[in-house]
Amino acid sequence: MNASSFFRRLAAVFFGLVLLAGGLLKLMDPIGSQLVIESYLNFCHLSFLRFASIHIAFFFNLLECFVGAALISGAWTSWIRWVALGLMSFFTLLTLLLLIINPVMDCGCFGEAIHLTHLQSFLKNVVLMLLWVAAFVPTKKVGRQHIRRPIIVGVTFAILVAFSIMSYRHLPLLDLTDLRTGTELSEGRVSLRGADGEYHDEVAMKGGVLLISVYEPSALSRRDREHIGRAVDLARELGLQPVVASAWAPKPEDIPEGAYIADRKTLMSLNRSNGGITYITDGQIVRKWSNGHLRRSSLERAIAADPTDVVAGNIVKGRLTFGTLSVMLFVLLLI
Repeated sequence: MNASSFFRRLAAVFFGLVLLAGGLLKLMDPIGSQLVIESYLNFCHLSFLRFASIHIAFFFNLLECFVGAALISGAWTSWIRWVALGLMSFFTLLTLLLLIINPVMDCGCFGEAIHLTHLQSFLKNVVLMLLWVAAFVPTKKVGRQHIRRPIIVGVTFAILVAFSIMSYRHLPLLDLTDLRTGTELSEGRVSLRGADGEYHDEVAMKGGVLLISVYEPSALSRRDREHIGRAVDLARELGLQPVVASAWAPKPEDIPEGAYIADRKTLMSLNRSNGGITYITDGQIVRKWSNGHLRRSSLERAIAADPTDVVAGNIVKGRLTFGTLSVMLFVLLLI
């Protein structure tokens, strides 16, 4: 490989790495990606498509990962480069529009991990377009490639699909929201309106609390509701205050005892699972579980341990798992 070919290949790998990293961070947090897509739909006056926002998020995140993986591996270069160009052209034009109009929203390029301004998002895409030019202009005829590369990309993509499903059914490996574990709640961070029409934020900040957050009540299945009921019973058995917070806004008299109304996006930041459970002690968010995955033994360990140790342990575990997965995929694609 001569110097020119080496630098072209290096540019393609860097381009693919950025796409794969961004897609992987978003696949890790599909509900966060759903919120970003909803903001884009509102911006484009397409809010009637909100029902499909999670599916749109999965499509673009998986497409971004697939293209990035193919570029890193060097598979299907003859046509994948044009898919990459189309994808980046779309993103570049969209971020240019955001830069001009300057709405109050985040581009979501790297999920919750890195927040960019509209200018930074646009410049990032311009740099990627330049990398594309460096990698593929002038275009060259691509010779026959070894079957190993498409197979490796296929295996990588299967892993990414499984990872996205796991992240959707459970919780993100990395909690990067404003209400991540370890956060100390203050008045107004999680506003809870009771049946009396008044706000009772203090209920989430006194002693041990098990807060069940429901941001899409209509999407709960019968089984989900049973899980929530068992979580409430378990909280009482272990001496915790069960608090059910829902984004649904009925008449105050329709709110059952022990339940509260809260902002939908706040509940999604508190726990990415619809009907997810969050353990809070003395106002500090300590541990989170997705709907249906709370175990008595797990909750008992969280209650008995020092909150700082619980938070630190879960952060380290999440970082190690995500880091290992990322490195494994990158090395696999370079084989």
